[in-house]
Amino acid sequence: MINSKLCPFCGKENLCESNIPNNKCWCNNIKIPIELRDLIPQEKRMKACICKKCILAFEENKKKFIKVHYKI
Repeated sequence: MINSKLCPFCGKENLCESNIPNNKCWCNNIKIPIELRDLIPQEKRMKACICKKCILAFEENKKKFIKVHYKI
């Protein structure tokens, strides 16, 4: 079973609170690159949010991010 509270890349808590009614989660205010979303393993797509740290790391250096995290 996939834990929706864990980032599909680093496995740490994603701190997403978008499922809480009337909550203004950070994930509603950040653009997640399509390239990064495409890297999510199929079985985890639409089941767990990517954490902010991974989004920022990908934006900073895509090649390094892929080398380090795309081992899932």
